[in-house]
Amino acid sequence: MNRLAVSQEEGIDALSRHPFDLLVQLHSEQIRLDCAALHLARDFYPHVDVARYLAELDALAAEVAARRPGLAATLRYQAMRYVLFGRHGLTGNRRDYFDPQNSYLNRVLDRHLGIPITLSVVWIEVGRRLKWPVSGVALPGHFLVRFDDPEQYVLTDPFNGGRALSLDDCRSLVAAQVERPIRLSRRHLEPVATRAILSRMLRNLRRLYLSQSDWRHLATVLQRLSALEPRNGRHLQDLAAVYAQLGDVRGAYGCLRAYVERLPNAGDLHLVRANLERLEAAIAALN
Repeated sequence: MNRLAVSQEEGIDALSRHPFDLLVQLHSEQIRLDCAALHLARDFYPHVDVARYLAELDALAAEVAARRPGLAATLRYQAMRYVLFGRHGLTGNRRDYFDPQNSYLNRVLDRHLGIPITLSVVWIEVGRRLKWPVSGVALPGHFLVRFDDPEQYVLTDPFNGGRALSLDDCRSLVAAQVERPIRLSRRHLEPVATRAILSRMLRNLRRLYLSQSDWRHLATVLQRLSALEPRNGRHLQDLAAVYAQLGDVRGAYGCLRAYVERLPNAGDLHLVRANLERLEAAIAALN
């Protein structure tokens, strides 16, 4: 096998061997949010002790359960807020919002600081352990947590001390976060699935590392996005561009070959093939 064929094979295989990538190949209802978030952190913290942090979440859930809040959403919310914010001080990092540590679940549990979505993951996962209907709500520009019971639901903002929010509060929150006008309605308050939460976490990281011109960490984020959303060819094209920025011509070639294999009917396939030809020439010049 020639060097070009090996490079192509390795480029495609590199997109699927990470534990996160393997986990998100499961059906959506089988993906554990806490495990996926902790495996995601291994790109930045290679030696994350996943079992340790899962045990920390278990312990937090046990503290909440000890308060015996009953079935009402309001009482369950109050019990969880008392433990997560009142006892442990889990809250938003206002002083250094764009610190990458805020985006990784292990560091949120270490420091009790985070951004809205990672703090929400803690609340959601504590709720899951208690078999409570606790879910994420993906407002434009801000992430919330929702507690349900058969008669009502409670919205809470883990970033701001777990305060409860009305629909008008949500409108004000979105208006402060998003420049364009958005007509917020109750459909914006519907629970979102695990894949959507992971996608939003990764897109946050993509923006963060792109703003910092941190190409190596941006590449790993794009690899995770490509695994989570394999039919979204933009991730592979963006990853190829990042590899080119890093001078990794073979990596860029492997990404575009994966694009051709995954999306054989894509409308821009002629452009991708033209880029592949240029990369083949560049690789041949290296041999």
